Amino acid sequence: MKEEKATFVVNVLYRNAATWQGNLHWLEGDKESAFRSELELLSLMDSVLDLTREKKRNSS
Repeated sequence: MKEEKATFVVNVLYRNAATWQGNLHWLEGDKESAFRSELELLSLMDSVLDLTREKKRNSS
């Protein structure tokens, strides 16, 4: 099975309470989301990959 890929631009605006806050821009989907922690950033990235996999399954 071929692994899905996505391209992100991560803009860290602040570092507060030992974590990052900023914006995540998904280039292929042309969508942007704010995040308040590294865990939320990783969760957003994972949800984009899940969405990409789901679209590929539905188009096959």
